[in-house]
Amino acid sequence: MSIKIPQVLSFQRGTIVSDGPLSSIVSSGDAERFVPIKVVRHGIRGINNTSKNGDAANIQRTESAKTATSAVGLAVEFAYRTLAAEKLLFGCSDPAYRLAVKGFVDRFFVRGVPEFDEVCLRYARNILNGRWLWRNLMLGDVSVSAEVKSSGKIYSGAGSRRKDFDQYTNDERALAQDVIASGFLSREAGAPTLSVVGRVAFGFTGEVEVFPSQNMVTNKPKGFARSLYKVDMISRKELISILSGASKNGEDAGEFMADMIDMGRAALRDQKIGNAIRTIDTWYPGYTDKIIPIEPNGASLDDNTLYRDALAVNAKGLLSKIDEIAPSATFNPDAAYLIALIVRGGVFSEGA
Repeated sequence: MSIKIPQVLSFQRGTIVSDGPLSSIVSSGDAERFVPIKVVRHGIRGINNTSKNGDAANIQRTESAKTATSAVGLAVEFAYRTLAAEKLLFGCSDPAYRLAVKGFVDRFFVRGVPEFDEVCLRYARNILNGRWLWRNLMLGDVSVSAEVKSSGKIYSGAGSRRKDFDQYTNDERALAQDVIASGFLSREAGAPTLSVVGRVAFGFTGEVEVFPSQNMVTNKPKGFARSLYKVDMISRKELISILSGASKNGEDAGEFMADMIDMGRAALRDQKIGNAIRTIDTWYPGYTDKIIPIEPNGASLDDNTLYRDALAVNAKGLLSKIDEIAPSATFNPDAAYLIALIVRGGVFSEGA
């Protein structure tokens, strides 16, 4: 028998992920150092793919990020921590439903429960396989290290196994149990914190274009191509000062200065990193080999499809059965999805 989802129902995100600043890996003898990568705004003379007044040129102002001249690779760093599962229910207007959620958490967020263990293992794999590097994966050989800040213990991955979830490595198993599961099962705020570093070795030395997150810009100015995500970015006041100087005449004109502007440090957005780590859903109906992120309706932006649009398998449909689902001798994919959905967080109110 289904239980009605209350008018107010929300879960807070069960993982804390920082932004991931990008650095050039510069080799000096046996040592390496990380040099921050800048986002530069500049002009390009592109090509019109469609005929516009017979003009083949497409003049644009855009942003790009490249490694240092002496770089042998790219490094991306972020911090990661999980929160206690018992604290993930953020808002609930129905005491009966609150008890149902507590019962589900008590039953499934337990070591040895296959669905819980599998979710933790999949998170561990997606941290150590470097899936979160996104387009930067194609630039060279990938390796990932995840260090527990409090103990210095390091878990390593070779940047592989991004298309399956089986035959877990010893490091993936240890990371899942020691850090991810421990965080969910912790009753205190002192869950282990990971410092994760992904390295991409180019196999040569030189300037290489890398790929931070992109910003969504509405009503872009004419001729502006793209905006990249950055941290420690230039202030709006300083940017206006630089651009306004370009309209002056004389030797102090800012025209050259405005051609190449250092906009800040390139970074992957925390949301983009988190989305890659929770790309673990192979439990939706009709699964073949497409792994999708944990989303309420199974949304995949890659192919613009909702894989869980049916009520029986989407978030609201399964949340209405949260009091019925219990561990058994058979692995329950719906339970695994619900565990991951609660960790993802979100607002699932029945009302407006």
